[in-house]
Amino acid sequence: MARKRRPLLFPALLLLAVSGAFLYAAWRMNGLPLGQLFAARKTSASWSILEEIRLLNDLETAAYEMKVVFPYDFIGDEEVNWSYLKLQYDREPRLFMAKTDPAWHPGGRLPADWEYAEIYTLCRQVGIDPGRPDYRFVVMSASVRAGVDLDLWLDEFTAGKPDDDVGGITVTVDEDGTRTLEIAAPPVIVMSFIIKDRDAVADGFPDVPLTPESWRLLVEGLRPRLREMALEGGLLETAEKESRSFLTEIFMAAGYDNVVFTN
Repeated sequence: MARKRRPLLFPALLLLAVSGAFLYAAWRMNGLPLGQLFAARKTSASWSILEEIRLLNDLETAAYEMKVVFPYDFIGDEEVNWSYLKLQYDREPRLFMAKTDPAWHPGGRLPADWEYAEIYTLCRQVGIDPGRPDYRFVVMSASVRAGVDLDLWLDEFTAGKPDDDVGGITVTVDEDGTRTLEIAAPPVIVMSFIIKDRDAVADGFPDVPLTPESWRLLVEGLRPRLREMALEGGLLETAEKESRSFLTEIFMAAGYDNVVFTN
């Protein structure tokens, strides 16, 4: 199984284009020489740059790439009593599926032998039976991406009086002219989840014939587990770091000397 957490770095041209658009718009509105622009616009620049950032819509800054082997990557190193699960499944498949719900069992907890019953159900649905000598598997490639929903973040800020003041943003100017921007930290969320169409032949793996319905069941059944793998692998932490780094560059390009994100 291969897993990789990586940042999604925006091209430098995107940063220059956004910063350039802001500079030009502010210059046109104020009729100031560019060299005097930010000195003349201290607090009002805060709202203007937020509006420029909104044009980016979504800011994806990290991706967690996975290539997993079903069912083996979903049971870890634990010993699973596949023979017991096969016996229970073959007796009554519908009742077996009901018993995969913890609420079915006393105390609302799955017995040890039933911990991987849901995985076994998925196996049988796609034509794999670990309860007998069956060493076939399915290789899946997934990409989980995280970043900042900019509209959601920017909607948290409120316009004050005068209108160019923004709640959630503080600009301080030191005696030496150093300008520090304090701004509410952007919330980081999972932005997209992509499970790629498999190509077992191209990857050199043994193929398990799957109908479109079987593939759909497998994807839907494993989606929560794949998402959890990405989160445990540090996806959100990487996205938060890269998001703050990218936004810091944007704000510093707008003339701020320091940027501080507040919780």
